[in-house]
Amino acid sequence: MMKKTNKYTVMYMPLGMVLGLSLGILMYGIPLGSVAVGMSIGIGVGLCFGFAIGAAKDAKINKQLDELGYTVKAINQTPDGFDIIAAAKTGAECAVCVSEKRLKSEGFRVGDTVYIEGGRIERVGVE
Repeated sequence: MMKKTNKYTVMYMPLGMVLGLSLGILMYGIPLGSVAVGMSIGIGVGLCFGFAIGAAKDAKINKQLDELGYTVKAINQTPDGFDIIAAAKTGAECAVCVSEKRLKSEGFRVGDTVYIEGGRIERVGVE
């Protein structure tokens, strides 16, 4: 069994807090005359929304990791960029084309665990 990822839960919780803070001040702090109350409400609500959105995305990724568990088998250079060949636990292979810029920014390497959806490949934060 592969290790689970929580990459998006960790990423969306602080983003939710920041947005919640802003909305809390605007919706509660200013009308109630107490910015501290608005900040408190906003951070709590934003934290909940960020957690929910991130956990839902992580659950989708973790389901694919359990069922297919794609790992990068090879990276081949093509005239259009690079083809990343990923192999599932079932033995099925999938090729996804990415640009050189994306290959370097994501840091794809042979042996990485990846998530594939609709022709898009994403490196998953599991070891």
